[in-house]
Amino acid sequence: MNETPVAQDEVRRVRRLTLWLGGGALLLAAALAAMPLLANRPRPAPDVTITLLNGSQPSVAELRGQVVLVSFWSTTCAPCMEEMPALIAFHERNGPRGLRTLAVAMKHDPADRVLGFTQRHRLPFEVALDTQGNVAQAFSRTEVTPTKFLIDREGRIVKTFVGSTHFGELQQRVDALLAG
Repeated sequence: MNETPVAQDEVRRVRRLTLWLGGGALLLAAALAAMPLLANRPRPAPDVTITLLNGSQPSVAELRGQVVLVSFWSTTCAPCMEEMPALIAFHERNGPRGLRTLAVAMKHDPADRVLGFTQRHRLPFEVALDTQGNVAQAFSRTEVTPTKFLIDREGRIVKTFVGSTHFGELQQRVDALLAG
């Protein structure tokens, strides 16, 4: 059975499309597999100003020379509330050693609710309101809470934790940064 030239052209087009789609799927799979590795390569922390509940407004650039944990959270986030006692204990252990913890409330969290929670639970770290979402936007367009960014003394994000935090791994990384 001989194929017509039109049929042969169609067969060639289908083969090229199949190869292209297969190659595209392979590239997509490779990119997705590499994302966790790329997300945790040291990269400069954004230079954004953070408004703290006490009224001060440090910029991330001003925090250079310190090990900093920036934690995005919300009073309406169940995993955030579940891990809050662990974050408090973590800060109480590491704050005196030189870790600066900034808890950034998301823009949808009402200021009075954040302030009330902070006072009721006597949060031992600095709390910020991100009323416009500028801080979350600057930090990789953060939308998922809890999300934490660990910043080294050179002002580089060295680890990002998305979702519930593995505090054992975080402790190891903070120990190494504070020792160095």
